[in-house]
Amino acid sequence: MINRSIFGVVPPKLMYETIDGEPPKPVTVAPKGKATVFIEEPMDKASKTLVQTGDRVGAGQKIKLYPDSNAYAVSPVSGTIDSVSPFIGVMEKQMSQVTINVESAEGEAEADDPFESASKDKTMETALAFLACLPGKPDFSVLARKEDPVKTILILGADSDLMTITNQFVVKNDAGSIKDGVDALRKMTGSRNVNIILTAPGNLVQTAGTAGVTVRGVSTLFPQAHPEMLALSLVGPEPPGQRDSVAFLSAESVANIGRAFKSGKIPLDKKITFVGKDGSKKMVSTPVGTHVKDILEKVGATVKDGDRIIFGGPMTGVSIYSLDHPVEPDTDAIILQDTSQIITGDDLACINCGQCVRVCPTHVPVNELIRYLDAGEYEQAAERAELDACIECGYCTYVCESRIPIFQHIRLAKHALESMSATEENNA
Repeated sequence: MINRSIFGVVPPKLMYETIDGEPPKPVTVAPKGKATVFIEEPMDKASKTLVQTGDRVGAGQKIKLYPDSNAYAVSPVSGTIDSVSPFIGVMEKQMSQVTINVESAEGEAEADDPFESASKDKTMETALAFLACLPGKPDFSVLARKEDPVKTILILGADSDLMTITNQFVVKNDAGSIKDGVDALRKMTGSRNVNIILTAPGNLVQTAGTAGVTVRGVSTLFPQAHPEMLALSLVGPEPPGQRDSVAFLSAESVANIGRAFKSGKIPLDKKITFVGKDGSKKMVSTPVGTHVKDILEKVGATVKDGDRIIFGGPMTGVSIYSLDHPVEPDTDAIILQDTSQIITGDDLACINCGQCVRVCPTHVPVNELIRYLDAGEYEQAAERAELDACIECGYCTYVCESRIPIFQHIRLAKHALESMSATEENNA
Protein backbone atom coordinates (compact mmCIF):
# COMPACT_ATOMS: atom_id res chain seq x y z
CA MET A 1 0.00 0.00 0.00
CA ILE A 2 3.09 2.22 0.27
CA ASN A 3 5.20 2.22 -2.88
CA ARG A 4 8.96 2.53 -3.03
CA SER A 5 11.78 1.96 -5.49
CA ILE A 6 13.29 -1.54 -5.71
CA PHE A 7 16.81 -0.45 -4.92
CA GLY A 8 18.61 2.80 -4.38
CA VAL A 9 21.58 4.38 -2.65
CA VAL A 10 19.42 7.19 -1.24
CA PRO A 11 16.99 5.84 1.37
CA PRO A 12 13.30 6.58 0.79
CA LYS A 13 11.67 9.45 2.65
CA LEU A 14 8.31 8.58 4.12
CA MET A 15 6.02 11.44 5.10
CA TYR A 16 3.15 11.50 7.56
CA GLU A 17 -0.24 12.56 6.30
CA THR A 18 -1.81 15.59 7.96
CA ILE A 19 -5.38 16.82 8.24
CA ASP A 20 -5.76 19.82 5.97
CA GLY A 21 -9.06 21.66 5.92
CA GLU A 22 -12.20 20.26 7.50
CA PRO A 23 -11.66 16.76 8.92
CA PRO A 24 -14.03 13.96 7.91
CA LYS A 25 -17.12 13.46 10.03
CA PRO A 26 -16.83 10.17 11.95
CA VAL A 27 -18.97 7.20 10.98
CA THR A 28 -20.74 6.03 14.13
CA VAL A 29 -20.78 2.27 14.61
CA ALA A 30 -22.75 0.49 17.33
CA PRO A 31 -21.91 -3.13 18.21
CA LYS A 32 -24.44 -5.68 16.99
CA GLY A 33 -25.22 -8.91 18.77
CA LYS A 34 -22.06 -9.20 20.84
CA ALA A 35 -19.18 -7.08 22.13
CA THR A 36 -15.89 -8.35 23.54
CA VAL A 37 -13.37 -6.87 25.96
CA PHE A 38 -10.00 -8.16 27.16
CA ILE A 39 -8.78 -8.19 30.75
CA GLU A 40 -4.98 -8.21 30.93
CA GLU A 41 -4.86 -11.07 33.38
CA PRO A 42 -4.77 -14.84 32.78
CA MET A 43 -7.60 -16.98 34.07
CA ASP A 44 -6.88 -19.15 37.09
CA LYS A 45 -8.50 -22.52 36.43
CA ALA A 46 -8.58 -23.25 40.15
CA SER A 47 -10.53 -20.10 41.04
CA LYS A 48 -14.09 -19.09 40.26
CA THR A 49 -14.40 -15.77 38.44
CA LEU A 50 -16.52 -12.92 39.78
CA VAL A 51 -18.36 -12.65 36.46
CA GLN A 52 -20.28 -15.65 35.22
CA THR A 53 -22.29 -16.48 32.12
CA GLY A 54 -25.70 -14.86 32.36
CA ASP A 55 -24.64 -12.04 34.68
CA ARG A 56 -25.99 -8.64 33.70
CA VAL A 57 -23.63 -5.70 33.17
CA GLY A 58 -24.28 -2.05 32.41
CA ALA A 59 -22.44 0.23 30.01
CA GLY A 60 -19.49 1.75 31.84
CA GLN A 61 -19.42 -0.96 34.52
CA LYS A 62 -16.09 -2.39 35.67
CA ILE A 63 -15.57 -6.09 35.04
CA LYS A 64 -13.08 -7.94 37.26
CA LEU A 65 -12.19 -11.61 37.40
CA TYR A 66 -11.01 -11.91 41.00
CA PRO A 67 -11.60 -9.85 44.17
CA ASP A 68 -7.93 -9.07 44.90
CA SER A 69 -6.95 -8.24 41.32
CA ASN A 70 -6.22 -4.75 40.00
CA ALA A 71 -6.87 -5.78 36.39
CA TYR A 72 -10.23 -4.97 34.90
CA ALA A 73 -12.13 -4.05 31.74
CA VAL A 74 -15.04 -1.68 31.25
CA SER A 75 -18.24 -2.95 29.65
CA PRO A 76 -18.94 -0.89 26.50
CA VAL A 77 -22.62 -1.92 26.40
CA SER A 78 -25.50 -3.04 28.56
CA GLY A 79 -26.27 -6.73 28.33
CA THR A 80 -25.53 -10.16 29.76
CA ILE A 81 -22.25 -12.06 29.95
CA ASP A 82 -22.10 -14.60 27.12
CA SER A 83 -18.76 -16.17 28.00
CA VAL A 84 -15.53 -15.74 29.94
CA SER A 85 -12.54 -17.53 28.45
CA PRO A 86 -8.72 -17.46 28.17
CA PHE A 87 -7.17 -15.51 25.30
CA ILE A 88 -3.60 -15.46 24.03
CA GLY A 89 -2.61 -12.14 22.49
CA VAL A 90 0.42 -10.93 20.57
CA MET A 91 3.70 -12.42 21.78
CA GLU A 92 1.90 -15.00 23.92
CA LYS A 93 0.34 -12.37 26.14
CA GLN A 94 -1.97 -14.17 28.57
CA MET A 95 -5.32 -12.42 28.86
CA SER A 96 -8.97 -13.17 29.52
CA GLN A 97 -11.78 -12.54 27.07
CA VAL A 98 -15.25 -11.46 28.18
CA THR A 99 -17.99 -11.54 25.55
CA ILE A 100 -21.25 -9.69 26.20
CA ASN A 101 -24.65 -10.16 24.58
CA VAL A 102 -25.71 -6.67 23.57
CA GLU A 103 -29.06 -5.50 24.86
CA SER A 104 -28.61 -1.77 24.55
CA ALA A 105 -25.96 -0.96 21.98
CA GLU A 106 -27.31 2.46 21.10
CA GLY A 107 -28.36 5.43 23.12
CA GLU A 108 -26.86 6.98 26.20
CA ALA A 109 -24.59 4.80 28.31
CA GLU A 110 -25.74 3.93 31.78
CA ALA A 111 -24.06 5.97 34.50
CA ASP A 112 -21.28 4.30 36.42
CA ASP A 113 -22.24 5.41 39.94
CA PRO A 114 -18.96 4.49 41.70
CA PHE A 115 -16.95 6.61 39.28
CA GLU A 116 -19.50 9.44 39.29
CA SER A 117 -18.93 9.81 43.02
CA ALA A 118 -15.15 9.31 42.84
CA SER A 119 -14.69 11.72 39.91
CA LYS A 120 -15.25 14.72 42.17
CA ASP A 121 -11.67 14.25 43.36
CA LYS A 122 -9.15 14.24 40.51
CA THR A 123 -6.70 11.83 42.10
CA MET A 124 -4.30 9.24 40.72
CA GLU A 125 -6.07 6.60 42.77
CA THR A 126 -9.35 7.36 41.00
CA ALA A 127 -7.68 7.22 37.61
CA LEU A 128 -6.05 3.88 38.37
CA ALA A 129 -9.30 2.44 39.71
CA PHE A 130 -11.60 3.52 36.89
CA LEU A 131 -9.85 5.01 33.84
CA ALA A 132 -7.09 2.55 32.89
CA CYS A 133 -9.22 1.20 30.02
CA LEU A 134 -10.18 4.55 28.51
CA PRO A 135 -10.12 4.81 24.72
CA GLY A 136 -6.50 5.76 24.04
CA LYS A 137 -5.29 3.48 26.85
CA PRO A 138 -3.48 5.88 29.22
CA ASP A 139 -0.69 4.31 31.26
CA PHE A 140 -1.22 5.68 34.76
CA SER A 141 1.20 3.22 36.36
CA VAL A 142 4.16 5.30 35.20
CA LEU A 143 2.59 8.55 36.41
CA ALA A 144 1.74 6.97 39.76
CA ARG A 145 5.33 5.99 40.47
CA LYS A 146 6.46 7.55 43.73
CA GLU A 147 10.16 6.70 43.44
CA ASP A 148 11.98 8.27 40.50
CA PRO A 149 8.84 10.13 39.31
CA VAL A 150 8.44 11.25 35.72
CA LYS A 151 9.61 14.74 34.89
CA THR A 152 7.79 15.24 31.58
CA ILE A 153 4.46 14.18 30.12
CA LEU A 154 4.37 14.17 26.33
CA ILE A 155 0.85 14.29 24.89
CA LEU A 156 1.00 12.75 21.43
CA GLY A 157 -1.13 14.80 19.06
CA ALA A 158 0.76 13.51 16.02
CA ASP A 159 0.23 9.86 15.09
CA SER A 160 3.40 7.77 15.16
CA ASP A 161 2.53 5.39 12.30
CA LEU A 162 1.75 6.20 8.70
CA MET A 163 -1.76 6.48 7.20
CA THR A 164 -3.19 7.24 10.67
CA ILE A 165 -4.86 10.55 11.61
CA THR A 166 -6.67 9.57 14.82
CA ASN A 167 -4.86 11.79 17.32
CA GLN A 168 -4.65 14.66 14.85
CA PHE A 169 -8.42 14.42 14.56
CA VAL A 170 -8.78 14.70 18.34
CA VAL A 171 -6.47 17.73 18.51
CA LYS A 172 -8.40 19.48 15.75
CA ASN A 173 -11.85 18.70 17.12
CA ASP A 174 -11.52 18.37 20.87
CA ALA A 175 -8.87 20.78 22.18
CA GLY A 176 -11.28 21.78 24.96
CA SER A 177 -11.38 18.25 26.37
CA ILE A 178 -7.58 18.02 26.08
CA LYS A 179 -7.38 21.20 28.18
CA ASP A 180 -9.66 19.62 30.80
CA GLY A 181 -7.47 16.52 30.70
CA VAL A 182 -4.31 18.55 31.21
CA ASP A 183 -5.89 20.28 34.21
CA ALA A 184 -6.81 16.87 35.63
CA LEU A 185 -3.27 15.55 35.07
CA ARG A 186 -1.82 18.49 36.96
CA LYS A 187 -4.08 17.78 39.93
CA MET A 188 -3.44 14.04 39.76
CA THR A 189 0.33 14.50 39.86
CA GLY A 190 0.00 16.82 42.87
CA SER A 191 2.68 19.35 43.61
CA ARG A 192 5.35 17.62 41.55
CA ASN A 193 7.07 19.79 38.99
CA VAL A 194 5.89 17.90 35.89
CA ASN A 195 6.42 19.51 32.50
CA ILE A 196 3.48 18.81 30.16
CA ILE A 197 4.00 19.21 26.40
CA LEU A 198 1.45 18.68 23.64
CA THR A 199 2.98 17.68 20.30
CA ALA A 200 1.18 18.25 17.01
CA PRO A 201 1.90 18.56 13.28
CA GLY A 202 2.86 22.07 12.23
CA ASN A 203 -0.50 22.80 10.65
CA LEU A 204 -2.27 22.06 13.96
CA VAL A 205 0.04 23.94 16.33
CA GLN A 206 -2.25 26.97 16.49
CA THR A 207 -5.32 24.85 17.18
CA ALA A 208 -3.42 22.84 19.79
CA GLY A 209 -2.50 26.09 21.52
CA THR A 210 -6.08 26.47 22.73
CA ALA A 211 -5.52 23.44 24.99
CA GLY A 212 -3.72 25.69 27.47
CA VAL A 213 -0.43 23.81 27.46
CA THR A 214 3.03 24.13 25.89
CA VAL A 215 2.83 23.01 22.25
CA ARG A 216 5.68 21.75 20.07
CA GLY A 217 5.46 21.14 16.35
CA VAL A 218 6.40 17.75 14.94
CA SER A 219 8.13 17.06 11.64
CA THR A 220 6.11 15.22 9.00
CA LEU A 221 9.16 13.08 8.17
CA PHE A 222 8.75 9.50 9.40
CA PRO A 223 9.54 8.39 12.13
CA GLN A 224 9.99 11.77 13.84
CA ALA A 225 6.53 11.51 15.49
CA HIS A 226 7.51 8.26 17.21
CA PRO A 227 7.33 8.76 21.00
CA GLU A 228 10.99 7.88 21.58
CA MET A 229 12.12 10.25 18.83
CA LEU A 230 9.99 13.04 20.29
CA ALA A 231 11.43 12.44 23.75
CA LEU A 232 14.95 12.61 22.35
CA SER A 233 14.35 15.84 20.42
CA LEU A 234 12.21 17.66 23.02
CA VAL A 235 13.61 16.40 26.32
CA GLY A 236 17.02 14.96 25.49
CA PRO A 237 18.70 11.67 26.41
CA GLU A 238 17.73 9.94 29.64
CA PRO A 239 19.96 10.99 32.56
CA PRO A 240 22.27 8.18 33.76
CA GLY A 241 20.58 5.92 36.29
CA GLN A 242 17.13 7.43 35.66
CA ARG A 243 14.42 5.28 34.11
CA ASP A 244 11.35 6.43 32.24
CA SER A 245 11.68 10.13 33.02
CA VAL A 246 9.13 10.79 30.25
CA ALA A 247 5.54 9.52 30.20
CA PHE A 248 3.61 9.27 26.94
CA LEU A 249 -0.15 9.79 26.63
CA SER A 250 -2.09 9.98 23.39
CA ALA A 251 -4.14 13.10 22.72
CA GLU A 252 -7.24 10.91 22.65
CA SER A 253 -6.55 9.47 26.10
CA VAL A 254 -5.98 12.94 27.60
CA ALA A 255 -9.19 14.23 26.01
CA ASN A 256 -11.06 11.28 27.51
CA ILE A 257 -9.50 11.90 30.93
CA GLY A 258 -10.82 15.45 30.75
CA ARG A 259 -14.23 14.30 29.52
CA ALA A 260 -14.48 11.66 32.26
CA PHE A 261 -13.75 13.97 35.17
CA LYS A 262 -15.95 16.74 33.77
CA SER A 263 -19.00 14.54 33.12
CA GLY A 264 -18.63 11.95 35.86
CA LYS A 265 -19.05 9.19 33.27
CA ILE A 266 -16.45 6.94 31.68
CA PRO A 267 -16.12 7.62 27.91
CA LEU A 268 -16.58 4.44 25.87
CA ASP A 269 -16.18 5.46 22.22
CA LYS A 270 -12.89 4.95 20.39
CA LYS A 271 -11.85 7.06 17.39
CA ILE A 272 -10.30 4.98 14.60
CA THR A 273 -8.79 5.74 11.20
CA PHE A 274 -10.25 3.19 8.79
CA VAL A 275 -8.24 2.71 5.58
CA GLY A 276 -9.97 0.89 2.73
CA LYS A 277 -8.47 -1.23 -0.02
CA ASP A 278 -8.17 1.82 -2.27
CA GLY A 279 -6.34 3.82 0.40
CA SER A 280 -9.32 6.05 1.17
CA LYS A 281 -9.82 7.00 4.81
CA LYS A 282 -12.82 7.28 7.07
CA MET A 283 -12.95 8.26 10.71
CA VAL A 284 -14.93 5.78 12.78
CA SER A 285 -16.35 6.30 16.25
CA THR A 286 -17.31 3.08 18.02
CA PRO A 287 -17.29 1.65 21.55
CA VAL A 288 -14.25 -0.34 22.64
CA GLY A 289 -15.25 -3.98 22.24
CA THR A 290 -17.07 -3.61 18.92
CA HIS A 291 -16.30 -6.51 16.58
CA VAL A 292 -14.48 -5.55 13.40
CA LYS A 293 -17.20 -7.14 11.24
CA ASP A 294 -19.67 -4.51 12.50
CA ILE A 295 -17.31 -1.74 11.38
CA LEU A 296 -16.71 -3.32 7.97
CA GLU A 297 -20.45 -3.64 7.42
CA LYS A 298 -21.11 -0.02 8.40
CA VAL A 299 -18.43 1.43 6.11
CA GLY A 300 -19.46 -0.83 3.23
CA ALA A 301 -16.18 -2.77 3.04
CA THR A 302 -16.11 -6.28 1.59
CA VAL A 303 -13.66 -8.93 2.80
CA LYS A 304 -12.80 -11.99 0.73
CA ASP A 305 -10.47 -14.93 1.28
CA GLY A 306 -6.86 -13.85 1.26
CA ASP A 307 -7.50 -10.24 2.28
CA ARG A 308 -5.70 -8.87 5.32
CA ILE A 309 -7.10 -6.86 8.22
CA ILE A 310 -4.47 -4.90 10.13
CA PHE A 311 -4.98 -3.31 13.53
CA GLY A 312 -2.60 -0.36 13.62
CA GLY A 313 -0.57 1.40 10.96
CA PRO A 314 1.24 -0.20 8.01
CA MET A 315 4.67 -0.09 9.67
CA THR A 316 3.90 -1.55 13.09
CA GLY A 317 0.35 -2.93 12.86
CA VAL A 318 -0.68 -6.51 13.61
CA SER A 319 -2.88 -8.72 11.41
CA ILE A 320 -6.00 -10.15 13.01
CA TYR A 321 -7.54 -13.42 11.96
CA SER A 322 -11.18 -13.22 12.99
CA LEU A 323 -13.99 -10.87 12.04
CA ASP A 324 -15.09 -11.18 15.67
CA HIS A 325 -11.89 -9.55 16.92
CA PRO A 326 -12.83 -6.47 18.97
CA VAL A 327 -11.66 -2.89 18.90
CA GLU A 328 -9.22 -2.41 21.79
CA PRO A 329 -8.54 0.78 23.78
CA ASP A 330 -5.37 1.46 21.75
CA THR A 331 -6.72 0.57 18.28
CA ASP A 332 -5.93 3.79 16.40
CA ALA A 333 -6.25 2.40 12.88
CA ILE A 334 -7.78 -0.48 10.95
CA ILE A 335 -6.41 -1.18 7.47
CA LEU A 336 -8.16 -3.45 4.99
CA GLN A 337 -5.70 -4.78 2.42
CA ASP A 338 -6.69 -6.64 -0.73
CA THR A 339 -4.93 -9.94 -1.33
CA SER A 340 -3.40 -8.52 -4.53
CA GLN A 341 -1.71 -5.75 -2.51
CA ILE A 342 -0.03 -7.97 0.04
CA ILE A 343 3.75 -8.22 -0.18
CA THR A 344 4.83 -11.39 1.55
CA GLY A 345 8.08 -11.69 3.46
CA ASP A 346 10.56 -14.07 1.85
CA ASP A 347 12.99 -14.12 4.78
CA LEU A 348 15.93 -14.67 2.46
CA ALA A 349 19.50 -14.22 3.60
CA CYS A 350 20.64 -10.64 4.18
CA ILE A 351 22.49 -9.28 1.12
CA ASN A 352 24.21 -6.58 3.19
CA CYS A 353 22.86 -3.73 1.06
CA GLY A 354 22.92 -1.40 4.05
CA GLN A 355 19.50 0.12 3.48
CA CYS A 356 18.32 -0.79 6.98
CA VAL A 357 21.38 0.83 8.54
CA ARG A 358 20.89 4.01 6.52
CA VAL A 359 17.28 4.53 7.59
CA CYS A 360 17.53 3.45 11.25
CA PRO A 361 16.76 6.55 13.34
CA THR A 362 18.73 5.25 16.34
CA HIS A 363 21.73 4.02 14.32
CA VAL A 364 21.37 0.35 15.25
CA PRO A 365 23.65 -1.92 13.14
CA VAL A 366 20.60 -3.74 11.79
CA ASN A 367 22.48 -5.89 9.27
CA GLU A 368 24.57 -7.28 12.12
CA LEU A 369 21.58 -7.51 14.46
CA ILE A 370 19.48 -9.61 12.07
CA ARG A 371 22.20 -12.25 11.84
CA TYR A 372 22.09 -12.77 15.60
CA LEU A 373 18.31 -12.83 15.58
CA ASP A 374 18.14 -15.28 12.68
CA ALA A 375 20.39 -17.61 14.67
CA GLY A 376 18.29 -17.21 17.81
CA GLU A 377 21.20 -15.64 19.67
CA TYR A 378 19.11 -13.01 21.44
CA GLU A 379 21.44 -12.30 24.34
CA GLN A 380 24.33 -11.70 21.93
CA ALA A 381 22.04 -9.41 19.92
CA ALA A 382 21.45 -7.31 23.01
CA GLU A 383 25.10 -7.26 24.06
CA ARG A 384 26.78 -6.82 20.67
CA ALA A 385 24.23 -5.35 18.24
CA GLU A 386 22.21 -2.87 20.33
CA LEU A 387 18.91 -4.74 20.28
CA ASP A 388 17.59 -2.63 23.16
CA ALA A 389 18.26 0.59 21.25
CA CYS A 390 15.64 -0.32 18.64
CA ILE A 391 12.46 1.79 18.98
CA GLU A 392 10.44 -0.60 16.77
CA CYS A 393 9.40 1.91 14.12
CA GLY A 394 9.42 -0.73 11.37
CA TYR A 395 11.48 1.30 8.90
CA CYS A 396 14.10 -1.44 8.48
CA THR A 397 11.49 -3.97 7.38
CA TYR A 398 10.07 -1.52 4.85
CA VAL A 399 13.40 -0.99 3.07
CA CYS A 400 14.74 -4.56 3.32
CA GLU A 401 15.66 -5.83 -0.16
CA SER A 402 15.49 -9.44 1.03
CA ARG A 403 12.03 -8.87 2.50
CA ILE A 404 13.16 -10.10 5.91
CA PRO A 405 10.49 -9.33 8.56
CA ILE A 406 13.07 -7.61 10.75
CA PHE A 407 10.49 -5.81 12.88
CA GLN A 408 8.86 -9.11 13.84
CA HIS A 409 12.25 -10.72 14.55
CA ILE A 410 13.09 -7.84 16.89
CA ARG A 411 9.79 -8.01 18.76
CA LEU A 412 10.19 -11.76 19.16
CA ALA A 413 13.73 -11.36 20.46
CA LYS A 414 12.74 -8.75 23.04
CA HIS A 415 9.83 -10.92 24.15
CA ALA A 416 12.10 -13.98 24.46
CA LEU A 417 14.61 -12.05 26.58
CA GLU A 418 11.86 -10.75 28.86
CA SER A 419 10.52 -14.29 29.29
CA MET A 420 13.99 -15.63 30.06
CA SER A 421 14.57 -12.89 32.63
CA ALA A 422 11.18 -13.55 34.27
CA THR A 423 11.91 -17.28 34.42
CA GLU A 424 15.30 -16.67 36.04
CA GLU A 425 13.72 -14.38 38.64
CA ASN A 426 11.04 -16.97 39.43
CA ASN A 427 13.62 -19.71 39.78
CA ALA A 428 15.71 -17.53 42.06
